[in-house]
Amino acid sequence: MIKKILSAMAIGCAFWACDSGSATIPTSAGKGNTSTAVPVDYTLGRTMNALLGRGINLGNSWESDGSDDGAWSNPIRDQDFATIKAAGFNSVRIPVRWQNGSDYSTHTVDPNRLAGVLEDIRLAIAQGLTVVVNFHHYNELNCAGGGGNGCTYNPTEYEAEKAHFLALWAQVATAMGEFQDNQVVLEILNEPIIPNADRVDQLMNEAYAVIRAAAPGKTIMFEAYHAAKFADLSMLHLPQDGNIIFSGHYYEPYTYSHQGHGYNCLGDAAYVSTADEDLLSYVGLAYKLYPDVNGIDQVPLNMGEFGVAGGDSSPCQWQEGEPPSAARKAAWAKKAAQAAVKNGMSFHYWGFGYTGGFDAYEPNAETWNTGFPGALIF
Repeated sequence: MIKKILSAMAIGCAFWACDSGSATIPTSAGKGNTSTAVPVDYTLGRTMNALLGRGINLGNSWESDGSDDGAWSNPIRDQDFATIKAAGFNSVRIPVRWQNGSDYSTHTVDPNRLAGVLEDIRLAIAQGLTVVVNFHHYNELNCAGGGGNGCTYNPTEYEAEKAHFLALWAQVATAMGEFQDNQVVLEILNEPIIPNADRVDQLMNEAYAVIRAAAPGKTIMFEAYHAAKFADLSMLHLPQDGNIIFSGHYYEPYTYSHQGHGYNCLGDAAYVSTADEDLLSYVGLAYKLYPDVNGIDQVPLNMGEFGVAGGDSSPCQWQEGEPPSAARKAAWAKKAAQAAVKNGMSFHYWGFGYTGGFDAYEPNAETWNTGFPGALIF
């Protein structure tokens, strides 16, 4: 069906997918990965990562807190996929809050939500776009695990939420069997903030086992502790599976990228870009922990979110502060994208439409914002 197009607008700070910038980073109770590196043949994962290539997030839509993708006034429109493809992108990332409307008694997803997401995946694939689909904003699971403001670890509630999460993944992964293995990547959990690295490690691996059983040929994407920080790859124990990708989110420094989202509005005076050095160090860490059998590569890497809240849609505009300029916003994004490409990473910019100032595209005007898509397609 053609979804009703709602009037779109920038939304409040409660709705960011990239919500880790202002959060207090907990201290790990885990010991991290101290095992001896075992080379793996990552040919399948590398091949899929190349298909992802340069991508963009369709955020603040299916992961919004409502019954469909329009609760935050940024629904995915059928024509968006053609616009994205025409700009030169290879893939889209579709964040989904699968637990919304789910049945806890039967551990099943809302059938309307599943149908809507599948519809959007079909539209993306019809345009020749590869798709990453994930579990996003699973606040109930994170909170039961002790992550989030006012949350403390509750073992009983956590195990119950985890069981629900795993059962939903079994259903979602099975439904993704409609698509060919080279069309869809399954990302386990966006930005886990559970303040215990061992708990996150176990959760990721338990979910991996469920997904792999239901989708034996699909590429599975992992994220790490501290809300998907690349440097916390060392806190995971990835399975010896060559058809996986490790994804990190990159907004460094938050004092520039997240102005107006818990950080002072200092405008371009706060501009810093260290993407070249940072991403190179992440590749080095991945090679040390998860080398490829070819002796050259490592576990494939994806930069699943990156961006700057700036320009005319920056929240600084209504906070009586100076926002990052549109030109500098694009320049920062380009440096990060260039560093990703240089280091063999796929990427997904946050985000396409109305995403709290991170926007690359203006849906109402049907035009790309200043510097885009050129900052990402070069």
